Amino acid sequence: MNRKKKPKSKRLTAVELLKKGVPAVLIPGIILAGALGWKGEELKKALNYHQIKTIFPDQGVVSTVEDGDTFMLRNDVRIRMLGIDAPGRGEKGFEEGKLGLSGLLGNKKVYLEYDRYQDDKYGRVLAWVWIDCERKPTFLPADYMHLTYNTSRSGLVDNPVGCKKGKLVNEEMVRSGFTSYEKYKDRGELKYEGRIISIIQ
Repeated sequence: MNRKKKPKSKRLTAVELLKKGVPAVLIPGIILAGALGWKGEELKKALNYHQIKTIFPDQGVVSTVEDGDTFMLRNDVRIRMLGIDAPGRGEKGFEEGKLGLSGLLGNKKVYLEYDRYQDDKYGRVLAWVWIDCERKPTFLPADYMHLTYNTSRSGLVDNPVGCKKGKLVNEEMVRSGFTSYEKYKDRGELKYEGRIISIIQ
């Protein structure tokens, strides 16, 4: 009897998903869903993962602060602020940074502006964070700065429309001394990187 072999279903891996452009923040959930029997056909239909507002929200209310550069929204999206770096747990300045960010954000509504990099290898969403805006800001597109992998347009100096009186939290944290400027090695300039550099010069 001649039986046809069933085609072996391909197992989803993190490497494959990253190659397909799936944001790192989605990968653990997709792999778990695959292990539970999901086939992943929907992945082929997705055009731009970064437009999914439940994963990449444009605003939210802060629920907890982890340290001087990372916090959680009430909808459980974990945000890592772009262009800055705070001391980690156990390092000198950790508590001060955490308290400083808590003081700025404490249960406030935040607006999230995306740049050329929107998530990191730890599954955190990367964003510029705005507070005390007059209304919902109008941001330039996330890919505005992108020319090539490591070249960018000139950075932005003005606050976005709708947040002219607001504060860029990333900048405030550097100005207060709770965090330091962080340059992403061999990558293009970020939207407000120049503003942050001007504080430390």
